[in-house]
Amino acid sequence: MAARRDPLRPITEVLGAGVWTGTIAGLAAGAIDALWSWGPAAQFTPGFGGRLRFVLFGATSHALAGALAGLVVTAVVLVLSRATRLGDLARFGLADHRARRASDPGSAVAGLALVLAGLAVIALALVVAYKLAVPFLATRKEPRLVVIVAMATALGALAAAIPLAFVLGRALEAALAPLARRWPPLASPLAPAIAAAALVGLAVVAWLASSWETARALPLRAPVVGVLGAALAIAAARPALALTVLLERWPRWRRRGVYAALPVILLLLVLAAGGSAPVVKASSAYTGLGGPIARTVRRAFDWDRDGYSSVLGGGDCDDGDRTVHPGAPELPDDGIDQNCVGGDATTKRSLDDVAFVAVPPAVPKDFRILLITIDTTRADHLGMYGYARPTSPKLDALAKDGTVFEHGWAHAPSTRYSMPAILTGRLPLDVYYDTSVDGWPGLAAKATTIAEALAPLGFATGAITNYSYFDRSRHFDQGFAEYDNANAVRHTGVAGEGPAHTRGSSSEQQTDKAIAFVDKHEAAQQRWFLWVHYYDPHFEYEPHPGFPSFGTDRMAMYDGELVFTDHHIGRLLDDLKARGVYDKTVVVVTGDHGEGFGEHGVDFHGYHLYSPQTKVPLIVRVPGLPARRSTTPAGHVDILPTLVNLAGGKPTTEMMGRSLVDALAGADRDRVVFQQLSYEGNHEMRAGASRDCHVIYNVSPDTSWEAYRVDRDPLETADLADDGDGACRDTRSAVERWYDLEQVPRGAAEALLPARPAIASPLDADLGPAVRLLAAEATPTVKPGETVTLTWTFEATGTPEPGWKLFVHVDGPNRAFVNGDHAPARPFEWWRPGQFIRYQTQVTVPRTAPRGTYKVRIGLFKGTTRAPVRAPRAVIVDNSVVATSFEVVP
Repeated sequence: MAARRDPLRPITEVLGAGVWTGTIAGLAAGAIDALWSWGPAAQFTPGFGGRLRFVLFGATSHALAGALAGLVVTAVVLVLSRATRLGDLARFGLADHRARRASDPGSAVAGLALVLAGLAVIALALVVAYKLAVPFLATRKEPRLVVIVAMATALGALAAAIPLAFVLGRALEAALAPLARRWPPLASPLAPAIAAAALVGLAVVAWLASSWETARALPLRAPVVGVLGAALAIAAARPALALTVLLERWPRWRRRGVYAALPVILLLLVLAAGGSAPVVKASSAYTGLGGPIARTVRRAFDWDRDGYSSVLGGGDCDDGDRTVHPGAPELPDDGIDQNCVGGDATTKRSLDDVAFVAVPPAVPKDFRILLITIDTTRADHLGMYGYARPTSPKLDALAKDGTVFEHGWAHAPSTRYSMPAILTGRLPLDVYYDTSVDGWPGLAAKATTIAEALAPLGFATGAITNYSYFDRSRHFDQGFAEYDNANAVRHTGVAGEGPAHTRGSSSEQQTDKAIAFVDKHEAAQQRWFLWVHYYDPHFEYEPHPGFPSFGTDRMAMYDGELVFTDHHIGRLLDDLKARGVYDKTVVVVTGDHGEGFGEHGVDFHGYHLYSPQTKVPLIVRVPGLPARRSTTPAGHVDILPTLVNLAGGKPTTEMMGRSLVDALAGADRDRVVFQQLSYEGNHEMRAGASRDCHVIYNVSPDTSWEAYRVDRDPLETADLADDGDGACRDTRSAVERWYDLEQVPRGAAEALLPARPAIASPLDADLGPAVRLLAAEATPTVKPGETVTLTWTFEATGTPEPGWKLFVHVDGPNRAFVNGDHAPARPFEWWRPGQFIRYQTQVTVPRTAPRGTYKVRIGLFKGTTRAPVRAPRAVIVDNSVVATSFEVVP
């Protein structure tokens, strides 16, 4: 008997059902997601009315997205089911399944068996392939090889798994047949889909249970909301179809009017609810898909197509001019505020106030210096900052002898940014980096470390570190006569977890080495500077037998690590006292960054500038000066100038902080400590902290301002940026001025030459239509590990379009390579035809570089596109000009 063929519903009816299904599911999912964040949203939308508007925005924005998704998914399904053989196959299979189920439920479980066997076998095959491929690929540096091997491995795993799945599926089908006869739902057409969802769900639950500490730090809210929306769509499908059938009875003009009005009404509701900046901020911060949906809507209203909009908090202050938006390069002194922040910028820089003062005579002339940095240490978890748990008795005793800075701030929320700032006295994004190092960059030779500043002043310098980040390849040993990172082996990474997750302990061994250093130099009667880094408070938090335990939750375990570290720091301080040199030792203690425990929905650190991540302890004990609590805001970049000031050194233009000697002596003043954060995915943040306020400028991907009165709201629970009373206006103005100044590169004004320079043999190499390279010069000879200075001279034959940069590839013997890619000191956007530009860049030759001739190639690129090159007097290689060369010698 031929299988019954169901009549197909009209296309308009099916599409209408898809739209209503998506709308209903999106409305419900958005409302649930917003209600889920009802409490945290109070940070931006205090009061019942504000949060109700937040829920309305979440519901309507998700409904709009759901309607579009429903239309697209339904259209795709229609095409596949009615215009391809796939639909015929599905209908035939469904009809055959119905026939089998009607005659014998046990014969209708093939699909269920195949799903159960297939998912298990394929998952196992992919896991095995992963285990086999990772050891081979982990050390490979050729991206194409990695991709090819990964694809081949995955295809091989699937090729082996699929036939095996059919074999096991047939055996499983025989086992399931008797069960289906006793329990017919096993033969339901939905059984394979339900089984697949259940297996995937179990796998996710198992992964969450085994890797919860990692999972909780991942941005899983968006996929959870997506799954919720899909589940609600299944539930909404039947009522949506019923509603569509009802509408099909209406006259065509009325039905079309409903479908035309639906997106317009939803869009108007979205724009009305999202017209409040706090609502958009709350949605972006605390919902899974609120931010992406808002960004999508903003793109639709980006009239000048510059990537920014004036709606839904897009921040575009002139949506009719594509050169004006929050991400635009600021052209100084032209009367236009291109980046919508702080008015027009200027190249006229005032000299930074490094604030060196005379050292009080009570300070001993021959003092030693001990700098202690503690990883992942937030100020409000230590006793001297009012913490209730006794986490820091030894440091509390030190604090009673010195100056406690009540407003100590890191400039960034991670070690990779904070430690270079501490060591060089420069803001994290302004440090001179060596990008030739694999992974995180190291310090360039041009950078001046604390050790390099103090050694000429009579200090024997030493550093004792304990993490792979401080490996000598990153040049943190620069200026240190003695450098010991051997205890890095005591902190091992957790497979697959990344650098944020390590295990092990080294505080005891760090102190032992520090005591040995002091013993050696005191025996030699040498004045010394010692930097010791303590790493144990960094996640993963581990118990330490014999030390106080505050419990087993994350925060309690973290506090236990602080107690353990404090004890061993105390051993070092006690040793100084026992030797009689404590009263001749300047001691500085700070944390490199803080740690989140759920504040603002954030755990751990690295991606936010809120106070839990960036407010750190800063204790400075100077012999001869009275103990006090200073209200002067202070940052990491202030440590270097303070120590140089105390040691009798001179200020330099490279110092981006200020000496705190006046504050140590009792003279406090308010100021703004600036912060920077930049990480993958176009995430840019800037901030400034004064005595009373912490103002955060979210540059991208969602442009917004946040302002917190930290004097009365230390955990920053209430954003005041949009409350209308001008809260923190002065601090925000300072951040705006600084941000604008930050956008003007140092040397940009000086790079513009008054006339064409004299060049004996100009290269006249055209890099694209607007950039002509006239000359390039390099340091003639260098040794491995040294820096090469490259001097570039250009003629502007036009103004390059936004986004172009210069790639500089240095090729040496045995395929040696150094990357010198950069944007010019004078940004391309400032170039005008007929101008001449000259500036210098530096590249560091790796310490392992082979000897020989190195050729410097230069070209123009944007993303993966290279501009065409024409050079009558130079060699062209791969759309780049061989511009100059230098020798690496022994």
